[in-house]
Amino acid sequence: MSQTRIQSPTSSHAAHGPRSAAAASVPADALQAAQRKIDALREQERVLKRQVALLTQAVARAERSANRDELTGLPNRQLLADRVNQAMALAARHGQRVALLFLDIDEFKYINDSMGHDAGDKLLQQVAARLTACLRSSDTACRYGGDEFVVLLPEFEGRECIMAVAQKIRARLAPPYLIDSTSIEVTVSIGMAVYPTDGDGYGDLLRVSDLAMYQDKAQRRCSSESSRTHVETASRG
Repeated sequence: MSQTRIQSPTSSHAAHGPRSAAAASVPADALQAAQRKIDALREQERVLKRQVALLTQAVARAERSANRDELTGLPNRQLLADRVNQAMALAARHGQRVALLFLDIDEFKYINDSMGHDAGDKLLQQVAARLTACLRSSDTACRYGGDEFVVLLPEFEGRECIMAVAQKIRARLAPPYLIDSTSIEVTVSIGMAVYPTDGDGYGDLLRVSDLAMYQDKAQRRCSSESSRTHVETASRG
């Protein structure tokens, strides 16, 4: 005949009794001290997270300051050089071409002198916004310095495409700008250079496009003076 073993309640209580007694024997002040340590660690964690967030923001600002023009937010010379070199490396690998457009605002010094540098800065900001709006996402518009801008055009087809972009830029920048309740109209001179036709380095492309920009400015000035002389002569006649 089988026998059933029944554990007495007293034996079960005896097994758990020492543990319960040990827990009950922890002083209240010790528990409070442990809780204070936990709270202190949690506060340290919150402080560290805050410090990490502040450092992340500081790094982002530093990177932006190093690579962006402070006035317009456009890429600066350093970032432009890096992107041009990358674009030329890819173009050399895939047998493509890269173009640079060098832009200069005509008579910008007169605007600065007559309306003040604050008005000139506002004009530059509006020009930068319009310039960015008429480019592809793969293109780069850079404020090179003063009233000069440089546009990088990677992966284009034919010089006709560059001419079309240049005309698009002229048209986009042509409408009047409202600066401190004053309407201002500006024109831009544009020069271009193509890799590898006009050079095999960033410096070469920059020099060629800069020279072409001054040639464009001189030709347009001569054309404007010739037209004005023709009008004056016709009016006298």
